[in-house]
Amino acid sequence: MRRNLKISLIAGVCIFLFAACSPFSDSGRGSTMTKSSGKINVNGVSIFYQMMGTGEDLILISGLGMETWAWEKHVPFFAKNFRTIVFDNRGVGQSDKPTGPYSISLFADDLLALMDSLKITKAHILGISMGGFIALEFAINHPERINKLVLLSTSGGGADHVPMSQEVLAAIFAPTGENPREIIRSKLALAFSPQFMQTPEIEHLIDLRLKTPQPRAAFMAQAGAGATFDRATEVSRITNPTLIMAATGDLIVPAENSRILAQKIKNSQLKLYQGFGHQFLIEIAEQFVADVTAFLAPQIVRQH
Repeated sequence: MRRNLKISLIAGVCIFLFAACSPFSDSGRGSTMTKSSGKINVNGVSIFYQMMGTGEDLILISGLGMETWAWEKHVPFFAKNFRTIVFDNRGVGQSDKPTGPYSISLFADDLLALMDSLKITKAHILGISMGGFIALEFAINHPERINKLVLLSTSGGGADHVPMSQEVLAAIFAPTGENPREIIRSKLALAFSPQFMQTPEIEHLIDLRLKTPQPRAAFMAQAGAGATFDRATEVSRITNPTLIMAATGDLIVPAENSRILAQKIKNSQLKLYQGFGHQFLIEIAEQFVADVTAFLAPQIVRQH
């Protein structure tokens, strides 16, 4: 039973190796909005980050295998109201990629050190899937550094985690041929709706994934961190205002996980999207950003 849980958790975050990439929307291209990027040494590794916009700080945390471009479709919108920070976790992108082992608590320590280096005292924290694990860990250990918390397509891990079906698990690990594009396409199909899989954006997502492969050792170190995450009991200690978001068609991290989190985190609200999958935030990017903004800064919505 415990072994099956670990496999399911690994599989649940493994889809991120393929699924969460997208380009800047047209509304962000050519923007004169303030942008900056760089690398900061934290906890013995170099972490790459990008910042855009002004206002309250909002930090977006990616899942396994994902880089800063995972948020490129959303950052231009968020940056209209927040100073938005994205970064590459250790093991991926332009950050250092030690062989490991890693842990979710280590990722959370990296986040804390990054905030200290950027002189960010307090921020809104948003994390998806394994990034949600990191956000939960950070909220448990450093609630004073968080303003509001947003959790997407994630769980508290441990015995409470509702695993994917055996059919989906088999599909993730099933042989898919030697054509890299088709391998990625088959994984994307588990994270997106059938309608979205027919759009031209899918080909661009595949191009981005092929352009920036992650070293296998670093990938496995990240996956191992997700597989051992267990804060099923401690999440009830979180008191920061929390928005939990999920899609009813999520085959990777079933929406029941979000319902469990909402029951345990008292100062929380749950928003479910109908007819979408694990990566709903990419399919409905503008609606997603609007919903998050309404939670983080309702006064902004009232002004408009």
